[in-house]
Parts: sequence; structure tokens; C-alpha cells
Amino acid sequence: MNRKAILALLLVSVILCSTGVVSAQPAPTEKYIAFRDDDVQPFASVDTLKAVNQVHIDENVPVTLGIIPHPYPGGTGNELLMDNQFLVYMRSIAANPLFEFAQHGHTHINDQLLPQASEFAGRPYAQQLELMQNGQADIKEAFGVTPNTFIPPFDKGDNNTLKAAAALGFTDYSSSFGDFHTQQSYENGVTIEALSVWIGATSVSPSKLSIAAFSASIQAAKNATEQYINNPQSGDMFIVAYHVWAFDSPNGTVDARKIELFRNYIDWLKTLPGVQFERLDRSQWGGSNALVALSSAVGLSVLSIRQSRLLVFVLVGSVAIVLFSTYAIALHRRLRRSGRRD
Repeated sequence: MNRKAILALLLVSVILCSTGVVSAQPAPTEKYIAFRDDDVQPFASVDTLKAVNQVHIDENVPVTLGIIPHPYPGGTGNELLMDNQFLVYMRSIAANPLFEFAQHGHTHINDQLLPQASEFAGRPYAQQLELMQNGQADIKEAFGVTPNTFIPPFDKGDNNTLKAAAALGFTDYSSSFGDFHTQQSYENGVTIEALSVWIGATSVSPSKLSIAAFSASIQAAKNATEQYINNPQSGDMFIVAYHVWAFDSPNGTVDARKIELFRNYIDWLKTLPGVQFERLDRSQWGGSNALVALSSAVGLSVLSIRQSRLLVFVLVGSVAIVLFSTYAIALHRRLRRSGRRD
């Protein structure tokens, strides 16, 4: 067998071995819990926002704040600058790594272009890009932060929404499963992740959200969390969403009972094995823990950091084996030639 044939055989063997090692790895053991607080906006109750955020501070658990930049479409200018109490508070936590400032649409008003409520879906690309860009600029001007995560109002966008988000540098898109019919995927440089469960309510007013209903939603969240933890095929991110106004009492003040139920839920999460807390932009653990790899056999797949490190290790080892084998073959041939001369 000549040198080229031996090298080819070695390369094929190494690639097959590498593929087998990576594919044989179990599903990633990391289980991340991310909280998403929607409808953070000026001219709303800052006391409730502070109370819920204080739970995250006390528990050292991060949260992604979905900020509505322009909740009153009739107004002009940057509305995030117009509520001084809200502005001062948000600026006070902007540098705290527990809080991710995300963009939650622009006005959060249904455009009524589709049967399902949405602010963006159905609009032309240029229009979506302009609205998204205006909101992004307002957040940056008000808080000195450029959001990485985009949350479409009503958890509904379309391909143009995703395209605009990618064009503006957003790296994460958080919505519902029904938006793009995926729990976790990657497209045009944007990670798409669907929320997993709601705490509180999604559409009723605080005056109609009784303490019994809120408590029931906490129990439902526990049930959904347990299913996620016990399912080896589940993704690495479980997203718990809530509206800050869901913690209000019927008279508009902070409902301390709801705050305590929420705190108890977080304490319960901490007792679960292998659970870590993360922001939607995954900055708590060194950035995105996903590496997108293209495989002709399995298509587009997302590998965890652990799997990615293993893949790099195997590939580096494979290159070393090929180089060593090449050297050994060359040395063997020199020795044979030397023996013939003698």
C-alpha cells in the first residue's frame, strides 16, 4: 500500500472515529433557567418593578427586562426619558449584571394586520426595521445600553421581524413556540428561543388576577419545570415569563403575597439538581453556550459548550495522529532506503 493510500485510510478512520465520539455523547447536562419580565415601561408602577427586581437581587438570580420604548404612540421624542422616577431607577440598575435590558417591540400596540395580535407581523420589512431601530436607539440613549435580545409584543413576529432583528445586531429573539414553531434554533446569526411557561397572566388586568390564580400559575410553573428537568431531550434553556403588572394588587399597589410566592418558587428552583440561572443573552456564563455546526448527515444542529470542547479536542487529536502517522511513514521509508544502501 503506497503512502497516499495509507494517509487516506488514516484520515477516513479518524473522521469516522471523531463522528462516533461526538454523536455518542449524551444530551447536555446543563439546565439553564431564564426569567423574562415583559412590559417594563415608563408611566407604570415603579414600586412593583422595584419589588420584583429586589427578589432577583436578593436571590442573586438574573432576569431579562423586556422594555417597551414608546408605549404612547401619540407622543414625540424618547418617552423613556419622560418619566423621571422610572428613568432614575432603570439607570441605577443598568450596570448590574443581573439585569439584561431587552427590547420589547416599539409601542406594543396590535397592528391588526393579522388575526393574531402582533405589533410587527404583516408589516413590510422597511417599516419593521424603522420601528425596531427607533426603539433600540431610545433604549441606548436613555440607559446607555444596546439591547441584544428582541422580544416581539404578543410573542408574534414574522420572517421580516427576524430579518430586521438580525440586521440591527440582535443576537437573541425570544417569543412563543407558535411564532416560528421551534423551541430553540439559530438563523441569520440570531438565536431563536421559545418561552416555556408563564407566571401570572398574559392578558387580564391585575384587578382580575386573584391571589388564587397567581398561586395556581406558580404551581403550573413548578410542574412544567419538573418536566423539563426530567426530560433528557429538552433543550438547555427553560424560559419563565411574567408581566411585572401581574404582581399588582387590585388597588394597584404591590401585592406582597405574590412577591412571596415568586420568591418561594425561586428558592424551590435552587433545590433542583444541575440548575443554573441565566439571562436570555447568556452573558452570565461567558456568552452564548451554543456553537452552530453544519453536518451533512444531521443538518443544522446546536452543540453545547461541553460537546463543542469535546469536538475541538477530538479534531485536534485527529490532526496530531495524522501528522504523527505521516512522520512515521516518512521515517520508515528513509530507514528502508538506508538499509538498501548498506
